[in-house]
Amino acid sequence: MSSSDKKIEIILRSDELRGVLKALANGLKNSIAPDALRSFAVDIEHAQKLELVLRQHGGMAELKLKVKGLPTPTEAQADAEERFASGGESYKSIKKRMKTSFKFIGHSIANQMLPPAEIMTEFLADSKAMCEHPNRGGGDYARYAELMLEFRVAYEQGDMVALAAIYAEFNVSKKTCHTLHK
Repeated sequence: MSSSDKKIEIILRSDELRGVLKALANGLKNSIAPDALRSFAVDIEHAQKLELVLRQHGGMAELKLKVKGLPTPTEAQADAEERFASGGESYKSIKKRMKTSFKFIGHSIANQMLPPAEIMTEFLADSKAMCEHPNRGGGDYARYAELMLEFRVAYEQGDMVALAAIYAEFNVSKKTCHTLHK
C-alpha cells in the first residue's frame, strides 16, 4: 500500500451492512454510514481503485475498504501545472481515461458486442485530444489518427469484424508507442 492509499476496517452487525453498502453505492453522500466511513467520501471520489472485502460471521460483518491511487500533492500540482501550461486538460488524465475506455471496448469486442456509445464517444474524443495535445501528438500519432477514423466508421456501420481487427491494430500501435516512449 502506497503512502497515498487509505484503508479502513469496520466491524458491524449484519443488519447494518445494507445501509453501509447503500451509502457506498450512493457515493457516500448519505450520512447513514459510520463516522469513520464518512471521512472516506472525498478520497473515494478521486480514487483510481476501490477494494471492498466483506466477511459475515455469526450475525456480525467485517468490512474492509481500501482506497488506492489517490493523487499525491506533487502529482496533483504537476497535473495542474501541465493543464495550466497547455490551456486544457493534462495529457496524463487523457491517457488514464483512455486506458479504462480501451479495456471496456476490448471486453465488448471479445464478447461480440458493440461497445456502448458513451464509451466509444469518450474514447474517440480522448484519442483526438491525445493526438492534438500541444505538449505531445503531431507526428507521433499519424498512424493512430488513421486507425481512429477507421475505427469510428467500423463502429458506425456495426462491423464487428472490422472493429476487432482495428482494435488489434490499436493494441499493437499502443504497445509499440509505449515501448519507444517509456
